[in-house]
Amino acid sequence: MGKEKIIPVLALIILIIGASSTFYVYATEENTVVNADTIVINNVPCNIEQIFTMAEPRVFDSLNYSGVALDDLVVKLGVECPECHTYTITGEGDYQKTVKWENMQNGLLTKEKMVVFTDLPKAFRVRGIIEIEVE
Repeated sequence: MGKEKIIPVLALIILIIGASSTFYVYATEENTVVNADTIVINNVPCNIEQIFTMAEPRVFDSLNYSGVALDDLVVKLGVECPECHTYTITGEGDYQKTVKWENMQNGLLTKEKMVVFTDLPKAFRVRGIIEIEVE
């Protein structure tokens, strides 16, 4: 008699957990897709097209990359005393790299949302940029 009541209750609990986790995954994916072309820079959400119209273009012929200058972008977004800060760049999957102002002056953001620096090793190339945090 006890097993006949416990098994359906456990099955119902498992179904509820499965349904709620599925709902959570779809809600999270939808939120990511909506903001796919947005990068948060110094707590300001910016569309990738806005970024490319506001900042100075930069080309790294030696690395075969083109994009916008990170130093110009930070200045145009109103960061006071940019040389006084460090910058944490976060990509997809929470991959993060922290750089100094000197590095930002040698960096660019590509249309593919990748950050490249001429003065740092490849390990500092961050893809799928989500945020540039000014610290």
